[in-house]
Amino acid sequence: MSYLRSLKLTAPVRNVLASAPSSRLTLVRTFHGSSAIRKHYLNASEEVFEKQVIQAIDKEKLILVDFYADWCGPCKTLSPHLEQLTSDVAETGGKEVDLVTVDTDVQLGLSQAYKIRSLPTVVAFKAGKPIGHFMGAIPPAHLKKVVNEWLQ
Repeated sequence: MSYLRSLKLTAPVRNVLASAPSSRLTLVRTFHGSSAIRKHYLNASEEVFEKQVIQAIDKEKLILVDFYADWCGPCKTLSPHLEQLTSDVAETGGKEVDLVTVDTDVQLGLSQAYKIRSLPTVVAFKAGKPIGHFMGAIPPAHLKKVVNEWLQ
């Protein structure tokens, strides 16, 4: 029982282990690797945009900003593909991509600052600077290709 106290286990787990016959007790230590969670900032305010995109801590990370509106049909088509692509590191060659969405009807200042004239518009940022963009709901395969080009 003294070796159980040295382990950082919760009390219920310690009790179960202590009550098990020692001949049947096997402790297994497992390791797993996972990348850091990509972040999604939905309906970002100007403050969130400034902090997460312009002043991003990781200057090498690609951040996609999806300018959309609730009434926009193509926006509703594109959004799930963006969320899926930025959630699965396998889709982006093992590199992390964050997603920020901006409702153009609410955040007029951001829409004007980035000259958003068509919806949806996706602008890619690295180190707080735009590096590319596209307009319209493009097919998932083309979306993946464009994002992976921005990751290079």
